[in-house]
Amino acid sequence: MEDDFVGFFKYEGSLVQEGYFDARKSAEALIGIDEIMRYFLFQISKELQEKDIEIPVRIRKGSWEALIPHSLSEWLITGTGVALTTYATTALKKIAENDFKDKGTKDVTKEVFKAIKAVIKIAIHLKSLVIKSFEDVKFKDEDGIILVGIQNENGELLYVPEKYLEMYKNCPEKLFSKVAHHIEPERELEIGTNIDEVLDNDDIVQSVKVGFRSKSVFYKAPDENELLFPELTHGMYIELDGHISRGNENANSIGFEYMRHILTCYPVNGNIKDYKDVMFTNSKIKGTVDRRDDDGNINEKKPKIRFVDLEEIKLQNPQKGLFD
Repeated sequence: MEDDFVGFFKYEGSLVQEGYFDARKSAEALIGIDEIMRYFLFQISKELQEKDIEIPVRIRKGSWEALIPHSLSEWLITGTGVALTTYATTALKKIAENDFKDKGTKDVTKEVFKAIKAVIKIAIHLKSLVIKSFEDVKFKDEDGIILVGIQNENGELLYVPEKYLEMYKNCPEKLFSKVAHHIEPERELEIGTNIDEVLDNDDIVQSVKVGFRSKSVFYKAPDENELLFPELTHGMYIELDGHISRGNENANSIGFEYMRHILTCYPVNGNIKDYKDVMFTNSKIKGTVDRRDDDGNINEKKPKIRFVDLEEIKLQNPQKGLFD
């Protein structure tokens, strides 16, 4: 059924009036959507990190849309082109039974979109994804939900449920970078919930739009000539605190967000599957710096890490620091 979906990611504007979108841009956008969906889904079940997820895409005149369907568990298990083993399929069904027992998978998908929309709304309000502390916050109770009012630089208040403010606070700065990359003056991004879905009390908006004026909040153009972290010299032993933002089984690598940059890291021994329990967490990485380029020369501008250990950082009373 054409409208059998919960949420969507959509580009629209004169640059996609005929439904065309460059293949490379489409590919990067889909990878970005995949990363965003995975990040918020994994807050529910970390075991989903090992599964391949394919996203249905609909291109029609005037827009380019990626649609997220109602049946999340079925989508995960039987997505077009995904060949899962019997073990993986059984595992996913078990996850659905255990993790979604109090909610249907449709409700879980709605929870993901509520979080995505709220985080983007907050970031646009603050014009930043890196502000992590707030002053002079306000509180109010609305339909039994505690809302937190946060001020922007103009003194304007935005009220959001406290749980979404916490998600904003923990959100990796570059999580939305790939989908924001292709926003132009004549092409904006909209993320939202199907208009036929009834909004919950804690769903603050039907959809959010990111136009060209807000692009810089979510996307920073890389400086290709910059030597990143020159203090991290080749062969140096390091222990860094950061956030694991992705895993790539084919490359046997992880993405480690450190000081607003994603470093590619490889295990010295074994497979990244050995570290599945710490994927998408705030973690400490231990290993050595590798600045070799593809030719073996030690002049790589962005360091890689050959790690021997990853351990999750347990935050002590993270709620306390929310408004510090």
